[in-house]
Amino acid sequence: PRAADAMANLILLWNYLEAMGSIKYVSFDLSLARGLDYYTGVIYECVFTGGGPNVGSIAAGGRYDGLVGMFSDNGQQTPCVGVSIGVERVFAIMEAKMAMQGSAVDVFVASAGKGMMLERMKLGKELWDSGVSAEFMQNKENPNMKAQLDWALSKNIPYMVIIGAKEVEEGVVTIKDLQANIETKMSRADMVTYFQAKTGGG
Repeated sequence: PRAADAMANLILLWNYLEAMGSIKYVSFDLSLARGLDYYTGVIYECVFTGGGPNVGSIAAGGRYDGLVGMFSDNGQQTPCVGVSIGVERVFAIMEAKMAMQGSAVDVFVASAGKGMMLERMKLGKELWDSGVSAEFMQNKENPNMKAQLDWALSKNIPYMVIIGAKEVEEGVVTIKDLQANIETKMSRADMVTYFQAKTGGG
């Protein structure tokens, strides 16, 4: 009788999946086994098939009719279906996807020397106002150049614009193409047009 009930439940589930147009996303696997002491019906696991790291299932759950009643004062049974999500596995896939797609930020604003936070902010605002995606380190007042370069490289940001006290005085900036490893010094007035042409901003 229990086997017949299980088959009836599976047939009903398959009918529902077909009616909702979701059956193409589901496969039947007799090897699945989860929580044999409390699952009372269908169990399932979800896997990501869009490429990236092979992390196994990213979510799993099933039907458990008797579990809630175990914690109820009067023992009342409450049929339930639940799912748990593997957040770390989802993040691993998201991070891999972001790395393959590149950064949403086009320009990293860096500074050389101390006391340049305001200049980084001003430069960042110039780029934002012109439609160029940019960011800078906000959590450090005087970050060293290596820390700033490592930050930009870790986020796959293609360009870096560098400003220091001398550049402010001369009205110029240093632009570094991080992919080609080429540095160019140019007038600050020409910076926006340069990045708009390179990134399609504006």
